[in-house]
Amino acid sequence: MTKKKEPLEFYDEEKREDFPKEPEGMRFVYFYGGTKNYRGYLVPENLSRADFMEMYPEYIPEQNIPIYEHNGIILRADPKFPCPGFYILSLSKTYKAFDLLDDITFLRFSFILKKAKEAMRNALGLNYAHLLSNEKSDPYVNVHFWLVPVNGTTSPDLLDFDVKEYLNSFIPKEEINKIIDYNNKMRDYFKKINLEKLDDELTEKISYLK
Repeated sequence: MTKKKEPLEFYDEEKREDFPKEPEGMRFVYFYGGTKNYRGYLVPENLSRADFMEMYPEYIPEQNIPIYEHNGIILRADPKFPCPGFYILSLSKTYKAFDLLDDITFLRFSFILKKAKEAMRNALGLNYAHLLSNEKSDPYVNVHFWLVPVNGTTSPDLLDFDVKEYLNSFIPKEEINKIIDYNNKMRDYFKKINLEKLDDELTEKISYLK
């Protein structure tokens, strides 16, 4: 018999910095939303956000449910910053650096990244986005790409773009409905182009790389 999971303790706060100090050995995994602007779940400190979302899918808010998830590649709205059109492309298996991915996974990852940007342009009208990534020694961080949309007809140079200030300028309560609408439009676009089928066809074509 499967052991029933105990409900997780959580706190709702207006700002991320308002969360109380965690007990020793614990940390908060938080999402924007809840009864205020942010909801934080108290979990063991060695539980990564990715593992949390895999273990507790029932706690993932509507706006952060994946809009594409197939054969280990996941695309979802970023769960920390409520910027409409801000998407995270990640992997279900943990890799600490991009050169550690097998060739097929990396090529698929790049292909889905292109299709995500294509959907942002064609379905959301977001013509420009900064593509960001970093490789950290933190054992609970997986390699991933940020697609940070920049509205307007022109895009600032990345060196002149304060990413943190920009992402912190969005207020969850004001943006969640727009994020959900954007997610639905992205899903519809992926369905229209049959992205899973394209993904599988690419995998078959490059299978000789194994």
